[in-house]
Amino acid sequence: MRAPVTPALYDQFAKGWRGYVLIALIALVSAQFGAGRVQVMDADEARFAQATRQMVETGDYVRIRIQDEERNRKPIGVHWLQAAAVQALSPERINTIWPYRLPSTLGLILAGLATLWAGARLIGERAAFFGAALFSAGMLAGFEGMTAKTDALLLGFTTLAIAVLAHLRMAPARPRLLALLFWCALACGVMIKGPVMPLVVVLTLGALALWERRAAWMQPLLWWPGPLLAAAIVAPWSIAISAETNGRFFFDMLFGDVAPKLISGQEGHFALPGYHLFLLPILIFPATYALPAAVRIVWETIRAPRADAANAPYRFLIAWALPIILFFELAPTKLLHYALPAYPAVALLCGAGLAALLGRPWRTAHPVGVALFAVAGAVIVAIMAFGATLMFGDFDADLRRAVSTALIGGLIVGAAVTGLILLRRPAARVAVLACCALVLSFMLRERILPEARALNVSTQALDALTRARLTPRDNRTLWVVGYRETSLIFLTRTDIRMVSAREAGARAAPGDALIIEGRALQEVAAELAVRDYAFNASEPPVRGYALGRGERVALFIGRIGPAAVAADAPPQNP
Repeated sequence: MRAPVTPALYDQFAKGWRGYVLIALIALVSAQFGAGRVQVMDADEARFAQATRQMVETGDYVRIRIQDEERNRKPIGVHWLQAAAVQALSPERINTIWPYRLPSTLGLILAGLATLWAGARLIGERAAFFGAALFSAGMLAGFEGMTAKTDALLLGFTTLAIAVLAHLRMAPARPRLLALLFWCALACGVMIKGPVMPLVVVLTLGALALWERRAAWMQPLLWWPGPLLAAAIVAPWSIAISAETNGRFFFDMLFGDVAPKLISGQEGHFALPGYHLFLLPILIFPATYALPAAVRIVWETIRAPRADAANAPYRFLIAWALPIILFFELAPTKLLHYALPAYPAVALLCGAGLAALLGRPWRTAHPVGVALFAVAGAVIVAIMAFGATLMFGDFDADLRRAVSTALIGGLIVGAAVTGLILLRRPAARVAVLACCALVLSFMLRERILPEARALNVSTQALDALTRARLTPRDNRTLWVVGYRETSLIFLTRTDIRMVSAREAGARAAPGDALIIEGRALQEVAAELAVRDYAFNASEPPVRGYALGRGERVALFIGRIGPAAVAADAPPQNP
């Protein structure tokens, strides 16, 4: 009598609707690591969160401001979603960062579900689940899902729109309903990050049409209620803000923000072509293991005849991923998250390659994948070990933490490598890969980053103000000179004054609190001396690395008093 066949791991846990539930849970867990513990981060996250905070404080949900600075060239969708989360979850503590991060978590969940939905139509439910699981547990995708910015939300709506295109391409049952969903997702993406999502869609559709030399399947997108729905979503706020800015909004959004950054390489983010491809094995970890198999699929698809219908799903995925990566490789300005909209397609190719490993004669894909995974894991562990040295303590404590982090991380990666070697079932390998990435994300974002005091300069400054009883309030102004990180505004009060040394010397009153970056200490002292005032330091200087400035800083914290009183205070060394 034959023994009963054990059902596959995928069939037990992830077939059908259960797959969507599991992907949503993986994305939720991946995004929530560190969401309540990592302090607000400079520069972009703090700016988005502070602009939303001012909306909640003032009740003005049309204009975007950081203190008195207008930022109306930025789309407003992310601020509305963050404001709704804050009002629902933490209306009394609007300088708590966790509610601001919740929309990004929902964006990652949407991206994971849309990846599975697109892949199920293109490459089958099993391979699609593999790719969606690897994508949702990814290091970069999870990190963006934690931060209160636009990137995870943009990723969610972009993936949904392209998933609709995948269903249209593969002969849909209800093309008009899909067209409405596409235009709705496109409009939401425009409200989140302006022209970026239309750019991604145009690159995908253009590349696919040129490759296949057919575009008739796109015709349902021209059904007139679709564009009308998109206009109804985008137009009201766009018209209102355009009227307030005398028509400058559209010009500034298109040419005052996105284009200069991409074309000129401004803000110190220039990098040579190859940047995104070089970092891909680390940023898309744990899908790193299946990258060699994905490359084999891409190569076979490119070599296959254009008329080969069996390769149509892979052509769609390649047209989704490759033009986006190439576009941002050629742009002088490069940041890690710029190529993120291509990651769902890459992950689906990895899922298809992983599912095909047992059925194709690819002798090198598995060993090369294991080696690549091990190297990428080692790099991530090394980064974590370095991050452990940024916690509070002396050199011996830093060394002990770095060694222990490296040992634990190395054991986790080593266990995953062992599992990849011993286990042959694709579903079991996916489980090992996803668990490895989630554990490393937990260590990084729940244990290391929250305690990396050298990176949390604004938090240390707030702690020093609290110890010295100098926190800003209605009858005591906080003046900040030489340190303009928005995170300090978010953690304290919107009405603190970030000014020049001359303005602080001319306007500050006795008893006011003052934070001075070490480079501006002598200049502030000279300006205060003109009015016979002096700075009296109350705490040892706060030292650390300001991410927004990209340099080390030393913040001196104290109050303003008469020069005769301050002269008795012990001198402070910058």
